[in-house]
Amino acid sequence: MKKSVKNFGLLGAMALSLLCVGCNEKKKSAVSYTLTQGKQATSPFISPLVQIADEEGYFAEYDLKIETQIVDRSGAFEAVAAGKLDFLTFELVPHLSYGAQGSDEILFGGTLTGGMAVMANKNVADEVRDIHNWKGKTIGVKLLSTSELVSKYVLREEYGFKIDDEVKYKFYDSNEPLIAAVLKGSVDIAFVSQAFVESAESQGVVYLFPEVDLQKDYVCCRQVANGTCFKSNKEAFKRLLKGEIRAYKIYLEDEQLAVDSITRATHQDSDFVRRTYYSPQTSQGARYNPDPNFNGVLGDYQILLDWDYVPRGVELHEFYNISLYADALKEVIAEFPNEQFYKDMWNYFVENNNKYPDFSYTAL
Repeated sequence: MKKSVKNFGLLGAMALSLLCVGCNEKKKSAVSYTLTQGKQATSPFISPLVQIADEEGYFAEYDLKIETQIVDRSGAFEAVAAGKLDFLTFELVPHLSYGAQGSDEILFGGTLTGGMAVMANKNVADEVRDIHNWKGKTIGVKLLSTSELVSKYVLREEYGFKIDDEVKYKFYDSNEPLIAAVLKGSVDIAFVSQAFVESAESQGVVYLFPEVDLQKDYVCCRQVANGTCFKSNKEAFKRLLKGEIRAYKIYLEDEQLAVDSITRATHQDSDFVRRTYYSPQTSQGARYNPDPNFNGVLGDYQILLDWDYVPRGVELHEFYNISLYADALKEVIAEFPNEQFYKDMWNYFVENNNKYPDFSYTAL
């Protein structure tokens, strides 16, 4: 696993030739700013905040155009590091691995917490509903997933299990082979993305509980940009964040409008969209927030360092930018001075990013 983390970028090298050039060679556009994001081919969704902001005209209002490139999961990380994509809104651990190795990338905003389900082979499902009974079991996770970090930390610190001795892990590149493995009994327990839960259940995999039951509000997917692009196009990224901040208000306060926007953006059934983002039974505790949450990511990064999954020597703040989000949020607050919602977002920002070195954002 350690070798896989440190060399994961090699898996995506062949995919680069399939991608259009990102920030450094833009096509001419009628708008002032253009950014290219990557979207996984296996899902109709990107980030609901990006899709809502686009559909509701916030990006257009800020003279920003978001272009989308379909990418393979493994190739996407290499593409951002190489400057073939401007930014991604999914995954965390691969970006921490790249950053630890000095790759040209910067984390600058949040996407997701939660959204994963814990499932099991039907022959052991009743037994493993109690986590104390996971001793001696094999757990399946996606390669380089936050689920691995969360589960290993909880099983070691809260249940006292010896990782790789009393509980063992197997790694898979995507949900499909992971589900196949738990069906066959190659693994007893599997961490499955919310979009695949219904399919897994229809095949005979047993649902146990959402991963947030293991660790509440754990930090997952972040927004990451090519470093060179980010530094030379900060205004574009600030406008991206401003649109997402305003979309976040819709996401929390107007479910119907949010569902309608995402339905238009994805061409999916509105009931499916609602189940994905709002239903407690099917969203698996997913919550979307553009805040960088440096404090939460710092905890994940420390776990990777403690377990020697990534090389030491590079501090997290060296490839993590929180100041642009702060600037974007301040501008939105100035734009809507009577909206308490955005002022509350500022308080959240202070609470969840104050471990950043020389943090000085205490008042508006």
